Parts: sequence; C-alpha cells; structure tokens
Amino acid sequence: MKFLITGASGQLGRGWQRNLEGQTTNEFIALNRQELDICNPKSIRKVFTEYKPDVCINTAAYTHVDKAEKEYDQAYKGNVLGPQLLAEACAHRGIQLVHYSTDYVFSGKLSDRDIYNDGYPEEAPTDPVNQYGASKLAGEKAVVSALPSALIVRVSWLSGIEGNNFVKAIINRANSLGKLSVVNDQYGVPCFVPDIVDQSLFLIQNKHVGIYHLGSKGCISWYDFAEKIIEYSNLNVPIEVVESSRFPTQAKRPHFSKLSTSKLEATGIAIHSWEIGCKTLVSELIKA
Repeated sequence: MKFLITGASGQLGRGWQRNLEGQTTNEFIALNRQELDICNPKSIRKVFTEYKPDVCINTAAYTHVDKAEKEYDQAYKGNVLGPQLLAEACAHRGIQLVHYSTDYVFSGKLSDRDIYNDGYPEEAPTDPVNQYGASKLAGEKAVVSALPSALIVRVSWLSGIEGNNFVKAIINRANSLGKLSVVNDQYGVPCFVPDIVDQSLFLIQNKHVGIYHLGSKGCISWYDFAEKIIEYSNLNVPIEVVESSRFPTQAKRPHFSKLSTSKLEATGIAIHSWEIGCKTLVSELIKA
C-alpha cells in the first residue's frame, strides 16, 4: 500500500514514519504544512495526482487548546475545513482516509465516570466543553458527510518520543525544578504513539471503517501518571497533589477523558496496559 501522511512534523505523523520506515511491503510519503496545505484544494490535488496514494493518514490539526478559545476561525480551518477537503478528494479518487480526533468531543463531566465505567463508547453523546473540542467534533462530521467510508479514530492523553507531551514535560520539570505539582482530579488513560499507529494499521489492513477509540487499558489521574513516570525514570522527586483549579486555563478541561476500547478489542487486537507503554517510552527518552 502507498501511504500519504499529512502533518509530518507532529508526534503522531513522525510516529507513522518510524513505523513505515521499517516495512518492506508498504511505501509512504510524509508531508508537512509547507509541502501539503490541507486547507488548499490545489495543494491536495497536486499531491494526490503526483503520488496517487492508496491511504491518506491525516495527522494534521490545529492543537492549541487554549488559543482556540479566541482563534476559533483558525481552529475551524485546521480541524474542519482541511479534513473536509481531504475527505472530498479521497472520495473523488477512491482513497481510504484515516482521520484522527480526540476525547475532547465529549463533555468530560466527572459524573460520567460512573455512567461510563469502561470509558466513553463511540456512540456516547458528544458535548464538547471548549472550542477546540467543538472544532474537532465538527471536523468528524464534515469527514463523515464527505466520505462515509472514512476511518475516524479518537485518542486521548497522547505521548511519543517526538513532540511536546506530558511524559517529556514531567521528566524535564523534575530534572530542572526538583519538585512537581500535579492535578489529581482529572481522569483518563494515557496512550502512546507506537500503539496508536499499530492499532490504526490493524484497522486499515482489516478494512474497518467508522469511528473507533484507540489507546491503552486502565484509568488514572494525571498525578498517577506523573508518579509512574518518575518511578520509571529512577528520579527521586516529590510530587505535590493539587486540584486543577490551581492551574486555571483559558479553555475548560474535561475531568473525565477515558475512551472505551471495547469496540477495538472486539476486532481481535490485543491491547496492553498504559504502564507498559509508559515504561517503554520513558526508557526510549532516557536513551535518546
């Protein structure tokens, strides 16, 4: 298969490249925003005509959660218009589209933790609490409208070897500050780039379409996550437990972000615990 990866500079885009570089049965091209502007129909047409991909992996997105409160036009452009144009082009040329979305499409109410003990299922009612989540939900709907056979995958608490993420931030702050303050009233489950790519590939190869939640097993707080990162890093750093109100943000954050992977597991793929992904990533970061 020939893969086209958008958003090549992001942690997920780079994770896809790492995976496909080690394969002999697939080929790929990975393009950043300067090389492929997904909001420009001419740019999409040029790349699709020249490369003729079988699958388009859209990891490009507007991801500034707080800035989206004031920059909704930009968020809409990156998270709705761009994916819609890609979906229309894929529909016209018979290309499979994989589009990444987020747990932020849900309300994230703490009370939902009791209602959805296993995490939000794909069919749970959506109700984003900030503009970023609203733009991602609108993007999902735009993609499905243009290309009903698209594969839309939602992820949460994503971390990888590249880019900015919670794991790297905790290690850096622990080393530079010698102490940490981490919230203990927001719950979810971390997911890791290599797992997300592997799970996505499995769905592609087995011709699954529609919405799927990807990720790891478990449900923890950010404090629990930080504690394990410190443990795996062999650091001796005190962690203060604080409430999220201690760190006010422009955009409201969900208190419950766990996505149920039951639908994914029903396909036959094995899903491991978040601790395994965390330990592997920390080990790679220490070696880097």
